[in-house]
Amino acid sequence: MSTDAVSALVSFADNVFSSGVSFVVVIGGVCAVLGAVGVLSKESRLARQMPGHNGSGKVIGVLLLCGMLAAVEEMISRGASQFGWSGASFDQVSYVSESTFGVGAQAANAVLTLVRLLGMIYVVMGLLRIKRSMKDGHTGLSAGEDIGTGLVRFILGVFAVCSPYLLDALQSSLGIAF
Repeated sequence: MSTDAVSALVSFADNVFSSGVSFVVVIGGVCAVLGAVGVLSKESRLARQMPGHNGSGKVIGVLLLCGMLAAVEEMISRGASQFGWSGASFDQVSYVSESTFGVGAQAANAVLTLVRLLGMIYVVMGLLRIKRSMKDGHTGLSAGEDIGTGLVRFILGVFAVCSPYLLDALQSSLGIAF
């Protein structure tokens, strides 16, 4: 890989990551607010139309998921701590040593930075998928599928955000040293 391609990749990763993290956090907040407003307005309409309607379990579940979407960075940090890591960092990755690997380290760090951003997107997609399982009209099978795929996306997203910790854990468990 030439130096120009590496510098273009590093520049691309720097620019996309800084604005991408902000975009994902804003999208999570907007989805949270719209989801909360939507579920509360639907339940108030149903309560007026059908006295005795009791959908409080779904309302509480959706509101909790909306809170998780609004605090997506905190949810990623809590997910990382469940795997035994000290929490998630939302900075650019500097995992590979430039003194040892030179220009290739810049490219590897840029790719890991983009993987971290992709992980944040996956976490939001996972939470939205779990929220989708609460829709009325879902059968138990489709709701279970939504919850399963949502949890898998959430976990894979946390792994991608914490990729340096994951790589360290893999190296230590497999006995690989660079």
